[in-house]
Amino acid sequence: MLVQTAPIQGLRRADYDALLSMGWFRGTGIIYRSEVVCIDEQVYGIRNIRFPVHAFSMRRSHAKLFRKNMNRFNLRVGTPRVDARREELYRGHMHRFKAFVHETLEDILLSPRMGAEIDAMELSVYDGEKLVAVSYIDAGESSMASILCLYDPAYARFSLGTFTMLLEIDMAKRLGLDYYYPGYVLDLPSGFDYKLELGPCQWLNKDEGWNWSQAITGEGKAAKIRRKLDALEALMAETGRSWEKMIYPYYTLGHLIVERRDLVRVPTFLTFQSGLHVIGVSYDIQLDQYIGFDLNEALELDYLHQLKLSDDYLQGNSYVLQTLSCNHVAPLREEHFAIDLDDFLSKLESAAWIPVANP
Repeated sequence: MLVQTAPIQGLRRADYDALLSMGWFRGTGIIYRSEVVCIDEQVYGIRNIRFPVHAFSMRRSHAKLFRKNMNRFNLRVGTPRVDARREELYRGHMHRFKAFVHETLEDILLSPRMGAEIDAMELSVYDGEKLVAVSYIDAGESSMASILCLYDPAYARFSLGTFTMLLEIDMAKRLGLDYYYPGYVLDLPSGFDYKLELGPCQWLNKDEGWNWSQAITGEGKAAKIRRKLDALEALMAETGRSWEKMIYPYYTLGHLIVERRDLVRVPTFLTFQSGLHVIGVSYDIQLDQYIGFDLNEALELDYLHQLKLSDDYLQGNSYVLQTLSCNHVAPLREEHFAIDLDDFLSKLESAAWIPVANP
């Protein structure tokens, strides 16, 4: 599956270490694993990275920054808390966040942990008595995971984002932990790559586990989806139809609400109008085939959309930000694409039933 979630209830620290090592993340009150993400009007693959703590050595420039900021600022470590200043810092960073955004810092930090043993900590940086940066981290028995970092943009010259990552690794070393997980990067160059500036890291490869090489065996799922959609556009061009390419962030619901087999679960598709029907065509990586399907709004699931949409989503032209379902779906053979598509549309118009094979 492209995305999975698991309950955090009763999660032990050793279990958290194991999940982190398999590419899972904690987000508020859930823990999840995702292979692709829909941002910047594209489908990207997620690449998990980590730093073995005892093998980590600061680069010369980072060591200089670390010494300079240690002499300049005061540090405090404690239990995560929320106040007006921390919420102010959070609001100042909301424009940078991608995808779905919590309205407040309180929503992130104070969501129910339901008996989980994870040790959440707050690392705060003060200029005198003024809070200028704060980072939130989880600690298991042998691992530390970075959850969120906020800093005052007026202090940009101090590179507080990099500084807090260095502080977190230093803390992990002092605690005797083995691994530091700063989150993920993407399978194409992106703004997430600042994490790689820390130095050599280990990469999670599905077939080989963790190693120091960024190379992966074979084609990643997101890369294959992008390649197949490019080929699909060429196939559609041969039919003479006009279409739009859409990015569908709510594909995750099609994987998570297993009892709703009618929900669309592909992260991107081409769409066009055929008679009274809105049609989607896409590549389903789980079925390893092209598919055609009718598109309908699943309005009964609107209550699930409680998070704020990022600027990327609000300003993008290709996002579908409504949960979609389909009543009919059919395979479309690449070598007979135009014939299969015409056959599907003909049956749809005549109200003939098409066997459902969830897209």
